[in-house]
Amino acid sequence: MERSSTNKIRVDIHGNQYTLRGSESVDHMKQVAKTVDDLMRALSMSHTYLDAKRVAVLTAVNLANDLLLLQKQYDELVALLDERTKSPPR
Repeated sequence: MERSSTNKIRVDIHGNQYTLRGSESVDHMKQVAKTVDDLMRALSMSHTYLDAKRVAVLTAVNLANDLLLLQKQYDELVALLDERTKSPPR
């Protein structure tokens, strides 16, 4: 059985240190942490009355929304490709 390598890094997200472990590259994990940090900082700057927990939850909601929209677009593109490859040539 093949074992995948696990990378481990320390990152700063919204002023807190976290240790991330994963099979993705270190650069990828850094990019993920930076994306979350950037989104949380932007949200907390535009909504200064929100505490850190609410900023984190709203960031997660925004990211989940983005993920679902991208999944829908992907599914539509796959369906379109399937339709075009199954239809007889003109």
